[in-house]
Amino acid sequence: MRFHFCAAFYVLMFIRFYDLSSAQKAAVYLTIGLVISLEAVNTAIEAAVDLSANGIKPSAKIAKDCAAGAVLAAAIAAIFVGVSVFWDLETLRKLGRYLSDNSFAMVQLIVSVLLSLTVIFLPKGNKRKENMNE
Repeated sequence: MRFHFCAAFYVLMFIRFYDLSSAQKAAVYLTIGLVISLEAVNTAIEAAVDLSANGIKPSAKIAKDCAAGAVLAAAIAAIFVGVSVFWDLETLRKLGRYLSDNSFAMVQLIVSVLLSLTVIFLPKGNKRKENMNE
């Protein structure tokens, strides 16, 4: 889910460089909402299955795989929406010129990417605290 939130952040940050129609903006917002919502549903299903399943059960695996597959399908659809809406070479050049002309904006972008990567790849939870509870 952390990856999807970071991706949504950058999409919403760079959308201002594009002259999008209301329908295109709606498609982007709905796609972001769909992916985030399905990720939340996936998390809920996995937690519920973990609570109810004692041991490894084939039906629990199927439920988890289907929920994860729904997120994957929505993420792939989001890629197609993103490419169809944002693949405009002139706007990409304009964005590149903006970043090359504004070194402060470039530094902000680099720092935010580094922070996003840290957020995405940090381990979940506190392992030390989990080990103490066992």
